[in-house]
Amino acid sequence: MSDGRIPLPPEFEQRTLPDLLRHRFAAHANRLALIASAADGGERRITYAQLGWQAVKFARGLEALGAVRGDKIGILADNRVGYEASVTLVACILAGFVAVPINARFSREEIDHAADLAEIRFLVHDMRHEETLGDIAARIPAMERLIGIGSVPATSSSLAWEAVAVRPAADAPAWPAPDEDEISEILFTSGSTARPKAAMLGTASGVYAAFGFAAALGLREGDIYQSFFPFFTTAGIRCVLLPAWFAGATAVLDPQLDIEAIMRRIEEERTTAYVGVPSFFIFLLEAYDPAKYDLSSLRVLDAGGAALLPETTARLVEAFPGVDIRQTYGGTEGGPCGTVLEGKDALRKIGSAGTCWPHTELRVVDEDGSDVPAGETGEIVVRSPGIFTGYYRNEEASRETLREGWMHSGDIGRLDGEGYLYVVDRKKDLVIRGGHNIGTLEVETVLLRHPNVSEASVIGVPHPKLGEDLLAVIKTTDGADIPSEELRAFCSGKLADFKTPRNFVFVTDFPRTGMGKILKPELRSLYRNLAEGGGR
Repeated sequence: MSDGRIPLPPEFEQRTLPDLLRHRFAAHANRLALIASAADGGERRITYAQLGWQAVKFARGLEALGAVRGDKIGILADNRVGYEASVTLVACILAGFVAVPINARFSREEIDHAADLAEIRFLVHDMRHEETLGDIAARIPAMERLIGIGSVPATSSSLAWEAVAVRPAADAPAWPAPDEDEISEILFTSGSTARPKAAMLGTASGVYAAFGFAAALGLREGDIYQSFFPFFTTAGIRCVLLPAWFAGATAVLDPQLDIEAIMRRIEEERTTAYVGVPSFFIFLLEAYDPAKYDLSSLRVLDAGGAALLPETTARLVEAFPGVDIRQTYGGTEGGPCGTVLEGKDALRKIGSAGTCWPHTELRVVDEDGSDVPAGETGEIVVRSPGIFTGYYRNEEASRETLREGWMHSGDIGRLDGEGYLYVVDRKKDLVIRGGHNIGTLEVETVLLRHPNVSEASVIGVPHPKLGEDLLAVIKTTDGADIPSEELRAFCSGKLADFKTPRNFVFVTDFPRTGMGKILKPELRSLYRNLAEGGGR
């Protein structure tokens, strides 16, 4: 690769996602590939061979509608229709369409932005979102067809998903092999910009992500690998589905974050590996009763999305003796490549995010890009075969994040003398609320549309269960407070519910730099002890 990114190592026999999946469909034909909910309210338990067959049918159906290689296929769905969403994803991979998952909790404005930015031509959506979508095809120039998952009434403008997944012609030509750099997915990422950016991820990058995360968790052929991570996230696709299929494991998608239901499913399926965000494990520890639930099948528990608090790690080690308590670190732009802290180091290196995956390089650098000494903080930069190729239709942001093959994460960290990473803070103003990444500028932009808000600064404050919660610090035009209920109602329909602040503080002015910029570090210091319900 001329841009400095590391190519996929030569020992990888399957070098693109279509090649990888076709190989696994044949090698594990009769093994369960997926257990997931479907639109009819039931559950689908399908083998590798069945997954491949269903995906080919749907891909041929899209071609019959006019879809061609490189078309952007939006997928607005969550784990409640995990079966149809997963089949659609695999169909896109096999046929060379670009899969564009969209957060199922987005508002209409956010969906429109995502669809317009990615130039989505076909939108596959859960029929639960039909009212939110409205006449989206009239608002998005590139969009030609809506395909509804679930019961589609005769009055709907959507074509039924089942009607697209028709039996393909026996003499249909094989799809050509993609180039290794060909884009397979566009995934939306939040950060320091007012709107999510569209990260382009290549098909060889997907092979590496599948390999890397499977290795990070020690997944084995025949494992039962379960998670509530939503389908539409990087974690759902590249940390659950693809790694499970790389390893020859069964991917189990929880329909939603319901701790009791999840524990019952672990017991019934004899789940061997589970991945969640730190807040999930806090909820799990609160609800777990060994006399009520048999979770003895578990071999690995992994926390991603944010760092486990040391006390949570210690409690997990005590509650699940013999289980490998791991932590992983990464991000959408990373592919996600990153680090893993294995169970053997869970207590010895408590608070660490671990060491690099195979074929991944990680450095901590200063403002000039030079490595800082062990123990000192700097920006975390990563290079691997898994990192993204850039932001779609945003060359400036691409150049800022990708420099000479290194992905600049915006996270602040340090390496100890043994090369273990500790994530200290985020350079970008990103809040991770219960595993959901929230770009604060996006929230501020909406709040500033309120006629009585003159300035707004949104920060993350510690939360005992979510890890972080949002706090909006507001300066009003007339100096009078605005009822919190009014501000939350104003955000409704403009922001996803998890992006809407629950806590508000009103000020007459902000701490500022000499140039007048609001000093968010000072705000975080002032309000770090604000707990849930502590705002006004």
